[in-house]
Amino acid sequence: MIINKVSVFCASSTKVKEEYLLSAKKVGNILSKSGIEVFYGGGAVGSMGALAEGVIEEGGKITGIIPKFMIELEWANPKVKNMIVTETINERKEKMLNLSDGIIALPCGTGTLDELVEAISHKKLGLFDKPIVILNTLGFYDYLISFLEHMADTFFIRNEHLQLINIVKEPEEIIEFLKNYKPIGKENAINLAAI
Repeated sequence: MIINKVSVFCASSTKVKEEYLLSAKKVGNILSKSGIEVFYGGGAVGSMGALAEGVIEEGGKITGIIPKFMIELEWANPKVKNMIVTETINERKEKMLNLSDGIIALPCGTGTLDELVEAISHKKLGLFDKPIVILNTLGFYDYLISFLEHMADTFFIRNEHLQLINIVKEPEEIIEFLKNYKPIGKENAINLAAI
Protein backbone atom coordinates (compact mmCIF):
# COMPACT_ATOMS: atom_id res chain seq x y z
CA MET A 1 0.00 0.00 0.00
CA ILE A 2 1.42 3.40 -1.02
CA ILE A 3 0.77 6.24 1.40
CA ASN A 4 0.54 9.58 -0.44
CA LYS A 5 -1.66 11.55 1.98
CA VAL A 6 -2.01 11.49 5.76
CA SER A 7 -4.23 13.24 8.26
CA VAL A 8 -2.35 14.44 11.32
CA PHE A 9 -4.38 14.91 14.49
CA CYS A 10 -2.73 17.46 16.77
CA ALA A 11 -3.43 20.13 19.37
CA SER A 12 -3.60 23.92 19.50
CA SER A 13 -2.40 24.54 23.07
CA THR A 14 0.38 27.10 23.29
CA LYS A 15 1.29 26.15 26.88
CA VAL A 16 2.83 22.73 26.25
CA LYS A 17 6.52 21.88 26.58
CA GLU A 18 8.72 23.02 23.72
CA GLU A 19 9.64 19.38 22.98
CA TYR A 20 6.08 18.68 21.80
CA LEU A 21 6.18 21.61 19.37
CA LEU A 22 9.61 20.69 18.06
CA SER A 23 8.44 17.12 17.54
CA ALA A 24 5.33 18.32 15.65
CA LYS A 25 7.47 20.52 13.41
CA LYS A 26 9.82 17.60 12.74
CA VAL A 27 6.85 15.46 11.70
CA GLY A 28 5.92 18.18 9.21
CA ASN A 29 9.50 18.32 7.91
CA ILE A 30 9.74 14.55 7.52
CA LEU A 31 6.36 14.09 5.83
CA SER A 32 7.14 16.92 3.41
CA LYS A 33 10.59 15.53 2.55
CA SER A 34 8.95 12.16 1.89
CA GLY A 35 6.49 13.72 -0.56
CA ILE A 36 3.48 12.95 1.61
CA GLU A 37 0.61 15.44 1.50
CA VAL A 38 -0.69 16.52 4.91
CA PHE A 39 -4.24 17.22 6.06
CA TYR A 40 -4.63 18.76 9.51
CA GLY A 41 -7.06 20.80 11.60
CA GLY A 42 -6.16 24.16 10.04
CA GLY A 43 -4.98 25.95 13.19
CA ALA A 44 -2.11 28.42 13.48
CA VAL A 45 -0.81 27.78 17.00
CA GLY A 46 0.42 24.96 19.22
CA SER A 47 1.30 21.64 17.59
CA MET A 48 -0.98 22.50 14.69
CA GLY A 49 1.02 25.61 13.88
CA ALA A 50 4.33 23.80 14.38
CA LEU A 51 3.29 20.93 12.09
CA ALA A 52 2.22 23.38 9.37
CA GLU A 53 5.45 25.33 9.74
CA GLY A 54 7.44 22.12 9.30
CA VAL A 55 5.59 21.20 6.10
CA ILE A 56 5.78 24.70 4.62
CA GLU A 57 9.46 25.04 5.52
CA GLU A 58 10.25 22.03 3.32
CA GLY A 59 7.97 23.16 0.48
CA GLY A 60 5.43 20.40 1.11
CA LYS A 61 1.70 20.29 0.47
CA ILE A 62 -0.62 20.93 3.41
CA THR A 63 -4.38 21.41 3.59
CA GLY A 64 -6.29 22.61 6.63
CA ILE A 65 -9.73 21.21 7.36
CA ILE A 66 -11.50 23.61 9.68
CA PRO A 67 -15.09 24.20 10.83
CA LYS A 68 -16.66 27.52 9.85
CA PHE A 69 -17.00 28.72 13.44
CA MET A 70 -13.23 28.41 13.91
CA ILE A 71 -12.69 30.59 10.84
CA GLU A 72 -15.02 33.16 12.41
CA LEU A 73 -12.94 33.02 15.60
CA GLU A 74 -9.84 33.70 13.44
CA TRP A 75 -8.19 30.41 14.42
CA ALA A 76 -7.26 29.50 10.83
CA ASN A 77 -3.59 29.50 9.85
CA PRO A 78 -3.01 32.36 7.37
CA LYS A 79 0.16 30.64 6.08
CA VAL A 80 -1.82 27.62 4.86
CA LYS A 81 -3.26 28.47 1.44
CA ASN A 82 -5.43 25.36 1.02
CA MET A 83 -8.36 25.32 3.43
CA ILE A 84 -11.43 23.11 3.39
CA VAL A 85 -14.18 24.74 5.46
CA THR A 86 -16.76 22.44 7.04
CA GLU A 87 -20.05 23.20 8.75
CA THR A 88 -19.32 21.07 11.82
CA ILE A 89 -16.54 19.31 13.71
CA ASN A 90 -18.10 15.96 12.80
CA GLU A 91 -17.88 16.84 9.10
CA ARG A 92 -14.23 17.81 9.65
CA LYS A 93 -13.50 14.43 11.26
CA GLU A 94 -15.22 12.59 8.41
CA LYS A 95 -13.16 14.45 5.80
CA MET A 96 -9.91 13.86 7.67
CA LEU A 97 -10.61 10.13 7.80
CA ASN A 98 -11.79 9.86 4.20
CA LEU A 99 -9.31 12.08 2.34
CA SER A 100 -6.15 10.44 3.68
CA ASP A 101 -4.32 7.14 3.25
CA GLY A 102 -3.24 7.08 6.88
CA ILE A 103 -3.65 8.66 10.31
CA ILE A 104 -1.00 10.11 12.60
CA ALA A 105 -1.86 11.25 16.13
CA LEU A 106 0.47 13.61 17.99
CA PRO A 107 0.18 14.38 21.74
CA CYS A 108 -3.16 16.01 22.25
CA GLY A 109 -6.13 17.41 24.05
CA THR A 110 -9.68 16.08 23.99
CA GLY A 111 -10.33 17.04 20.35
CA THR A 112 -7.49 14.94 19.01
CA LEU A 113 -8.32 12.14 21.44
CA ASP A 114 -11.87 12.10 20.03
CA GLU A 115 -10.48 11.94 16.47
CA LEU A 116 -8.03 9.18 17.35
CA VAL A 117 -10.57 6.97 19.14
CA GLU A 118 -13.00 7.38 16.24
CA ALA A 119 -10.27 6.32 13.79
CA ILE A 120 -9.46 3.25 15.90
CA SER A 121 -13.16 2.36 16.08
CA HIS A 122 -13.57 2.74 12.31
CA LYS A 123 -10.61 0.44 11.71
CA LYS A 124 -11.85 -2.05 14.31
CA LEU A 125 -15.23 -2.17 12.53
CA GLY A 126 -13.64 -2.62 9.11
CA LEU A 127 -14.83 0.76 7.82
CA PHE A 128 -11.32 1.52 6.58
CA ASP A 129 -7.99 -0.24 6.41
CA LYS A 130 -5.48 2.56 6.90
CA PRO A 131 -2.42 2.80 9.12
CA ILE A 132 -2.87 4.54 12.47
CA VAL A 133 0.35 5.80 14.01
CA ILE A 134 0.56 7.31 17.49
CA LEU A 135 3.63 9.46 18.19
CA ASN A 136 4.36 8.89 21.87
CA THR A 137 6.58 11.94 22.48
CA LEU A 138 7.94 12.00 26.06
CA GLY A 139 5.73 8.99 26.89
CA PHE A 140 2.60 11.15 26.48
CA TYR A 141 0.36 8.24 25.45
CA ASP A 142 1.60 5.73 28.06
CA TYR A 143 -1.61 5.97 30.11
CA LEU A 144 -3.83 5.59 27.04
CA ILE A 145 -1.87 2.52 25.96
CA SER A 146 -2.26 1.07 29.46
CA PHE A 147 -5.99 1.80 29.36
CA LEU A 148 -6.39 0.08 25.97
CA GLU A 149 -4.51 -2.93 27.37
CA HIS A 150 -6.87 -2.87 30.37
CA MET A 151 -9.84 -2.92 27.97
CA ALA A 152 -8.37 -6.05 26.38
CA ASP A 153 -7.59 -7.64 29.76
CA THR A 154 -11.21 -7.13 30.82
CA PHE A 155 -12.57 -8.39 27.46
CA PHE A 156 -14.17 -5.14 26.28
CA ILE A 157 -11.93 -5.35 23.22
CA ARG A 158 -9.77 -8.16 21.86
CA ASN A 159 -6.01 -8.35 22.14
CA GLU A 160 -5.92 -8.28 18.33
CA HIS A 161 -7.48 -4.80 18.40
CA LEU A 162 -4.29 -3.50 20.00
CA GLN A 163 -2.48 -4.44 16.79
CA LEU A 164 -4.61 -1.97 14.81
CA ILE A 165 -2.44 0.92 16.00
CA ASN A 166 1.30 1.44 15.92
CA ILE A 167 3.13 3.35 18.65
CA VAL A 168 6.37 5.15 17.81
CA LYS A 169 8.60 7.33 19.97
CA GLU A 170 10.37 9.42 17.33
CA PRO A 171 9.07 11.22 14.22
CA GLU A 172 11.57 9.34 12.00
CA GLU A 173 9.85 6.04 12.84
CA ILE A 174 6.58 7.23 11.29
CA ILE A 175 7.87 7.10 7.71
CA GLU A 176 9.39 3.65 8.19
CA PHE A 177 6.06 2.32 9.43
CA LEU A 178 4.06 3.97 6.62
CA LYS A 179 6.43 2.56 3.98
CA ASN A 180 6.05 -0.97 5.33
CA TYR A 181 2.33 -0.90 6.18
CA LYS A 182 0.40 -3.96 5.09
CA PRO A 183 -3.41 -3.68 5.08
CA ILE A 184 -5.19 -6.29 7.16
CA GLY A 185 -7.91 -6.84 4.52
CA LYS A 186 -11.68 -6.44 4.75
CA GLU A 187 -12.35 -10.06 5.72
CA ASN A 188 -9.86 -9.95 8.60
CA ALA A 189 -11.26 -6.58 9.70
CA ILE A 190 -14.79 -7.97 9.80
CA ASN A 191 -13.56 -10.95 11.83
CA LEU A 192 -11.88 -8.53 14.24
CA ALA A 193 -15.02 -6.45 14.69
CA ALA A 194 -16.71 -8.95 16.98
CA ILE A 195 -15.55 -9.76 20.48
